Amino acid sequence: MMKRQILKKWYKYQQKKKEKSFNSHWYMRFGWLNQPLTSLDQLKDLYEIHSPQKFTFADSFYAYEDGRHFIFFEEVDDHHPVGFLSVVEVFKDGTSTSPQTILKLDYHLSYPCVFKVENDWYMIPETSANKTIELWKCIEFPCKWEKHSNLLENIEAVDSTPLYHEGIWYLFTSTRRNCKKFGDRLDIFFTNDILKPEWKEHPHNPVYKGSQQFRMAGKPFYYQGQLVRPSQDSLKRYGGNIELKAITQLSPTNYQEQLLSVILPDWNPMDDGCHTMNYEDGFVVLDSIRLSPKTH
Repeated sequence: MMKRQILKKWYKYQQKKKEKSFNSHWYMRFGWLNQPLTSLDQLKDLYEIHSPQKFTFADSFYAYEDGRHFIFFEEVDDHHPVGFLSVVEVFKDGTSTSPQTILKLDYHLSYPCVFKVENDWYMIPETSANKTIELWKCIEFPCKWEKHSNLLENIEAVDSTPLYHEGIWYLFTSTRRNCKKFGDRLDIFFTNDILKPEWKEHPHNPVYKGSQQFRMAGKPFYYQGQLVRPSQDSLKRYGGNIELKAITQLSPTNYQEQLLSVILPDWNPMDDGCHTMNYEDGFVVLDSIRLSPKTH
């Protein structure tokens, strides 16, 4: 822990130097892989989607519906004071449609974690500013959504991510209970039915606790034959890099994970961080921070 604190101070000093010389913005990277994801080198040659005005395109999630490919994401611009949620359709040649807004409220929204329950699409966006964990249902794919329920209330929690495993729904999240920052701890709740939940808190919560290295960074997926949980490591900066942590034990009474791989934004020398990744059915999407020199 002491080593991380010392490194944090060093990286913060370096970050201040960068801010004097560079502007930065979040953008998205996506593509189809011709074989299962087994090496991080497969993440280097991907298409890019940038905001024309270099605003924020981040927290990207994938959905496949009726033979079409979509990316849901957080958008920030100069017209709306807080984050809102949008969607684009993407194509095999790397092109994409213009963003369409799907959800814009008077409190901050991000991390549009979309998933299916039987034939219906649902979404758990990040709504910590409202002190809720909310469930939204898609009424007309991909743009029309309505509030289904509050999964949990009176809770400060970020980047809540569901996982259906061996007949049980687990909800991975990071709360700010007895810790300094989101990401200092990982919490798990579980229930039999996510649409009519009776949540129980995992007996070992927080199942992990540290310093800004446990916040979810996307939905769990299989990598090198193991179920992994992508998580943010914000030691260098917020959204510094992604860690893939192999889930070795998961039950209502136990949870264990171990670090398997680290994703660094080394696909471009002007990229300075990444903090959300999703991989499903040969499609990969992640976000990254692009630096550009300031003009004086």
